Amino acid sequence: MSKYYDIDDLLTDAHRIPTVFQLSVPGMGYLESGRNESTDIVEGARIELPLWMADLLAIGGISDDLPTGFVTVSTPAPLSSRVVSALKADAGSVDLRAQSLQFHRLALRWLSMAGDEKLLEAMMETLKARAALINDFAHNTRGGSMMFDNTEFVSKLDEFEMKLFKTSHDSSRDFKKWLSTKK
Repeated sequence: MSKYYDIDDLLTDAHRIPTVFQLSVPGMGYLESGRNESTDIVEGARIELPLWMADLLAIGGISDDLPTGFVTVSTPAPLSSRVVSALKADAGSVDLRAQSLQFHRLALRWLSMAGDEKLLEAMMETLKARAALINDFAHNTRGGSMMFDNTEFVSKLDEFEMKLFKTSHDSSRDFKKWLSTKK
């Protein structure tokens, strides 16, 4: 469930999801980019809708005439099988920021809609693997002691992971500071 005033949730809900309309809708052509409101959406029209709207329109069981909802939704591009396969192969090498700034929140919202067990397992393993890398990079930020530059890695993190990195880095710094005062 999204929080009304949380900017990250608002950005996640604005992510566009591929949908196919299951019926014609008069006067809603403005939902398609480049069309005006006087046109109709025809049955079978493929339109990318914001996640919040796709979620509402995909609810099944609204009536006997339309047991599957107004639209059917397809997996968003950031959660495609190609991306998930890359995450399974090497979670740390995938640029989640390029996929979506709100990748983990999008995955969470999508999983609440779709309930895909295989995707859930892949996302959990991805988060575990990337969290370990994030923690490692956050605790070893000195350029001189590292054989690699962490800016490339950090640039691949989504917003959730950036917060995790900052929290881990700050706690490591504070712990080292505390240890130095105990000597």
